[in-house]
Amino acid sequence: MGGISFLNAGLLFLAAATILPLLIWLLAKKKPKRIVFSTLRFIKASQEQEKKRTRLKNIILLIIRMLIILLLALAVSRPLLQSKRLKPSRKHPPTALAILLDTSFSMDYVQEGKSTLDRAKDALRQINSMCNDEDRLILITSDDAWNRLHAQIYAGRIPQDSIDRIGVSFDPLPLTDMAQLAQSKLAETQLANREAYLITDGQRQEYPELPELNLRVIDLFPDGDFANLSCHSAQVQAQLVEKSRRQSIEFVLSNHGSQDRKEVLVKVVLDDAKVAEKFVDVPARQSVKETIVIELRQDGWQSGYVEVMDDRLIHDNRAHFAFPFRLDPHIAVISAKPQLPGFLRSSLSVYAGDQGRIVRLDPRQVSLGTLNQYQTIVFYAPGQLSPKLREIIGSLQKSGRGALFCLDRGLTPDYKAVLEQTFGLRIGAFREQPKSISYVNKHHFITSLMADKNLRHREIRDYWSVSGSGAANLLGGGSDIFALAKENLVLWSFDLASPANSFFLDAAYAVLAYRSLEYVSAAIATGETRKIGDMVSVSSITLPDGSAIELASRSHRLSSPGLYTLSQPEGPGTVIAVDHDQSESDFENMDLAALKYIKVLPDKWQDTLFHTRLGHDLWKWLLGAALLLLALEIILVKAEELRPNAASAPNTEGGEK
Repeated sequence: MGGISFLNAGLLFLAAATILPLLIWLLAKKKPKRIVFSTLRFIKASQEQEKKRTRLKNIILLIIRMLIILLLALAVSRPLLQSKRLKPSRKHPPTALAILLDTSFSMDYVQEGKSTLDRAKDALRQINSMCNDEDRLILITSDDAWNRLHAQIYAGRIPQDSIDRIGVSFDPLPLTDMAQLAQSKLAETQLANREAYLITDGQRQEYPELPELNLRVIDLFPDGDFANLSCHSAQVQAQLVEKSRRQSIEFVLSNHGSQDRKEVLVKVVLDDAKVAEKFVDVPARQSVKETIVIELRQDGWQSGYVEVMDDRLIHDNRAHFAFPFRLDPHIAVISAKPQLPGFLRSSLSVYAGDQGRIVRLDPRQVSLGTLNQYQTIVFYAPGQLSPKLREIIGSLQKSGRGALFCLDRGLTPDYKAVLEQTFGLRIGAFREQPKSISYVNKHHFITSLMADKNLRHREIRDYWSVSGSGAANLLGGGSDIFALAKENLVLWSFDLASPANSFFLDAAYAVLAYRSLEYVSAAIATGETRKIGDMVSVSSITLPDGSAIELASRSHRLSSPGLYTLSQPEGPGTVIAVDHDQSESDFENMDLAALKYIKVLPDKWQDTLFHTRLGHDLWKWLLGAALLLLALEIILVKAEELRPNAASAPNTEGGEK
């Protein structure tokens, strides 16, 4: 599409001066009175011939003078020519440029020795070189923290140190949020010409439909196969029968490329030391589940990662894990009864193992200092609730420590009221009639292994009718809840002393008991795995890079993969593992051409960067043409002055007749 525009369109009124020479010529032209003398006819004929020639010369000079004025007026107005047949001009009016940079971690994919993010930074430097001091630039990345510091309006160019600080984001902003921020920033510039560009690798994501933004996309992902390996879902397998220091770690390897990968090296790092490695074959476009055995050297928190050696996209090479381990767990049972029910005692014995210790504590003598010596706390039939015991339950909940509450037939009103307040539920009447289990929570750690299993013994009798929505329902029948969890606290509503409970004979009860004890002990065999973007509320937190933040129970958003240490004012610290978003590991190309209000730029996007380019400036050509016409006028005038007088006095020797 071609056309002419003017930088100083307001000066086009000067073109009206073009008619001034014509007006002057018309006003100066006089018609003398016609008087013909017979003796002067020869002179008159000669003058008529000269007059015609002079009139033609004057008309030519008039046209030249009018063209000179017109060309000068146009030159002052700065006309600009645009045409598809001409190479685009580098000139553009003052423009507000919003650049949206995709910094999701797939942008760090390396091909031909360079990551897509490095190519994007090179593109930003090229854009800087094409801008002038009158332009306004805004850079918005997928990293919200970076935007809060650097997403400003810059005059002329984006600072190089801001570009150098750009890294990948594991919790990227949605593109819609980035586009809305770009719109508001562009409006702040108050410039008429506004343009928005997205630099991306073309990975599938949700694109905004904003016709007023008219987003243009610079796709920098190079041609070729996306040959990436990722490691994820690392977890330590539970030891349900016999505890030992030999632990099997299960993990998943995924091959996202179209070529088989042979003998891929996988290693396990535990507490910053490599403890095991193996070679694995991974078919193209498939995932394999593998296990690797490690030896735990000491009790306490075990944290580390499984890593696949792949240099194409390093951010998804590691799958982190964290779990506490004690070969000899100490279990405190707070109970007023001298003997524990057989089903409870056997469950505790299996969990404690040969080297563990089970101690019954008198509710009247227990204290927080005493409980700090134990990893697992169980409440069973504590009797009348003393103020000290009430304070202990509140402290356990506040500090984030876990406990298993097992109800019995002799539930006291004060104990019942505390449990209702703690779990956010209502405890009704004690029921002796059997009721069948109809619900198993397949999403919770405690009951996930029981879900979708055929329970041979489904009936539960001798239980308290529990209802409410303040906690997660783990096991239920109809409107009654048999087991529930809130934070690290777990409650069983059935009486473990009931010999008529056939559910205790089912293998599902053993799994429920073992996993409940793991859960309340913060000794979950698979560890507590969180996702990027999850919120945690703790007293202080140690980030994967080793830096510590005092939160004072404020919320903190988990923004990068790795191992975090969470601390509360009371109780031991907790280590959690946070892994990457698996959706970024597999490249799925977005069909950008099918999107509305989106335009994909060609490979040579630099030529179309400023779509409001001014075109080629013509003022120099116009001024040159005016000077040439002025020179032509001078030549014509001088030539006339130097010409012999063709109209000199004629020969009159013949006399008058």
